[in-house]
Amino acid sequence: MELNEIKVDTQPSMILPWRETILMPIGDIQYGAEGSNIDALKKYLAWGMAHDAYFIGMGDYVDVASPSNRESWKGTKKYDSFKAMVGDAAWEHMEKVSSIFKGTENRWIGLHHGHHYWEFEEGTTDTILAERLNAPFLGTCAITQLKFRQPSGKQAVTCQIWSHHGEGSGATMASPLSKLERQMGSYPTVDIFLIAHYSRMLGYTKDSLVPMYGNNPRLLAKPRVLAACGGFMSGYTVGSKQGGRPQGGYVEQGMMPPTNLGAPIIFMSPVHTAYVDRVKLGIFTGEL
Repeated sequence: MELNEIKVDTQPSMILPWRETILMPIGDIQYGAEGSNIDALKKYLAWGMAHDAYFIGMGDYVDVASPSNRESWKGTKKYDSFKAMVGDAAWEHMEKVSSIFKGTENRWIGLHHGHHYWEFEEGTTDTILAERLNAPFLGTCAITQLKFRQPSGKQAVTCQIWSHHGEGSGATMASPLSKLERQMGSYPTVDIFLIAHYSRMLGYTKDSLVPMYGNNPRLLAKPRVLAACGGFMSGYTVGSKQGGRPQGGYVEQGMMPPTNLGAPIIFMSPVHTAYVDRVKLGIFTGEL
């Protein structure tokens, strides 16, 4: 697990009378696969940059290759020229994603690896993208603490984010959130839980009650966000072909449910009152 701390700026809220920081998880692009929707990805990145958002990479930026593909590839006996040709194609896919991310450098709080990536001598598609974006590589699982700028005379406010690409499968839309709920008990100080992998965009806030003591004893409602981070690959595309003949991808072949494209947008607002200094949280899960 990686532990990370980053200082972040705030901007005037779009709808509320305080300042906020916007976080946008981006993953499951799977560039190179049938249905990878680059236009939707560009729209989200452009919206985020226009609103001074921060991004976190959730893995599966390119489609090649899955864990089983990489394992079988290592055991194959091929000419070096053939292996180089496949590696060159994977590098081109990584370069394409890198070109889409160009201009967002220094706006990423980190990038995770997913299941789909390619290994080069210089690193993997994921580690190279992180280096180019001047972002820490978050490995498999991470807790990142965002530290908001501290007003004079006020206590510093932080927001902790637990993030993981994800693992396994789930038949229902809520299954990734059920996995996140099970993580909540192990990390009582974490405010936001993020998981990708399922290509489902959904989330909600769930309050925990924190007893506050002193001259004015009370219960503080501590909001916590759980979010499945969506994706940018269309499962069903008209006219999809494989091998030159009409044939759908694995989503269509497996009769999996369609999902809306995009990623959740999380709003974090450091709030200072006479009694407490804390962060307010909100989440938007609609398509831009």
